Amino acid sequence: MKFNFNLKGRQPAGACYQLIKAGLPDVQSELLNALLAASLSTGDPMQAGEAFILLRQTIGQSDPESLARAALLFREHLNFRDFSFLLTAEMAALYDDEKTAVLAVRIIAQPGEIPAWLNHYARTGKKGRRAGRYIRRHLSVLLNRLDEYHYSRYPVAVREGLKRALAGLQPKPASRTQRQLFARIRQDQVPVRTSWEQEWHALYQLNYDSQEQRQITLRDKWKEGISSFRIGYAALLDNLQPMLRAGVSGKVLKLAAEYLGNAAAAGPDGQSPLRLLKAWRGIQRRDPGGTGMLTEALERAVMHNSWNRSAFGRGAVSVIAMDVSNSMKRSVCGNDTIQRLDVGPLLALSWKSRGDEVVAGIIGNTWRMIEMPLQPILASADQFRRHEGEAGCAINAWLVIRDLLRKEQVVDKILLFTDCQLWNSRTFDQSAGAGLVDWWRQYRRQIAPQAKLYLFDLAGYGIPPLRVPEEGVYLLAGWHARMPDVLAALEDQ
Repeated sequence: MKFNFNLKGRQPAGACYQLIKAGLPDVQSELLNALLAASLSTGDPMQAGEAFILLRQTIGQSDPESLARAALLFREHLNFRDFSFLLTAEMAALYDDEKTAVLAVRIIAQPGEIPAWLNHYARTGKKGRRAGRYIRRHLSVLLNRLDEYHYSRYPVAVREGLKRALAGLQPKPASRTQRQLFARIRQDQVPVRTSWEQEWHALYQLNYDSQEQRQITLRDKWKEGISSFRIGYAALLDNLQPMLRAGVSGKVLKLAAEYLGNAAAAGPDGQSPLRLLKAWRGIQRRDPGGTGMLTEALERAVMHNSWNRSAFGRGAVSVIAMDVSNSMKRSVCGNDTIQRLDVGPLLALSWKSRGDEVVAGIIGNTWRMIEMPLQPILASADQFRRHEGEAGCAINAWLVIRDLLRKEQVVDKILLFTDCQLWNSRTFDQSAGAGLVDWWRQYRRQIAPQAKLYLFDLAGYGIPPLRVPEEGVYLLAGWHARMPDVLAALEDQ
């Protein structure tokens, strides 16, 4: 078997996903779509259900070269680690050779990810058997890159997984120092450094002689964590209320605000705007002292959120229509603070802030367009809830497309956010011949042949997370943090 791992230079910049367009036969294209759809599942997509069995059959029917390219695409371009692990683990079970082992190690990349990869390998039917000779040899080389500093900072599950990997792979130490490290890991003799958050929770749960002593101890811990940046961006974002309750000084608050508003600190993918909105709402309920500075920082942070950094919707003319009925006030993603009603406005405001052309509005008995401001994003999304019930209780989504058809307005994307299924259904007072499907097909045939329709059922009860009933139509169930990235990948293949 011979793989060509070099993906550079095959496509112009900005078209990294197109590398599979010509190279993958239909069965591999179906594999990619199946993996992308599985990535939107709220449960464990790797469970051995019917969908997973079919997925494994598709992998078995695919040629190794295409599987290798798909694995690299998921890992190095889409950043879907688990699915690149799944592909290479299944390949390692099918092909125990040098090339597959080289690919697997490139995908795993670092020693701390070996336990996660081995968990996928255990699901391939090789459970109870050792990995193949070539895999063991290359994983042993990777294990020899492990050092005490990084091992001491891994979570408990990863450290335990590395102990099992050492026992199963029996790597030959590359040096005396490495031999000593492996022995200390097996004997649990490597001192483990706790995170700032673990230390803070330990202090929080202690009993104190007085409330004043408790306040001083926790305040000093916050000062130490923020001044040294040990706290980490995500931990700070999730604990703004406890920080304010601790009564930190204005200087510490200023440092925290600067950290929150720093686009680089948020990470290469940015933070979910839903998570930022949750943090924003959490501090609005507190006394004004200190909240203004943090509110401004969160508004700066949301300008670089993960949806903005995604290629989905970039450079397009989009229509975003939202159901604002009472049922949309249910929680989404298991978060009581964030509701279904928040998803559409946040997406519209995010896209508009990055310079894309967006037509936004509410649907019900009628379709009414609403002007969305450029800034502030979080405050405007929060205020959007005031439109609840303004359009009536029906969901006549077809009015959006009829309006575009009558105006002969060409758009690239139409996104409809509701909490029910709309495709091939006639809700409320839709008359015969006025269904959404009919209007959409007429619009695409007469006005915009390249347009795409996205129907989001944010309730998503018992429905597959992604279906494509016909070209240019995507039916989405529920909401997932990676939804924009998945849709961008589906489009660009």
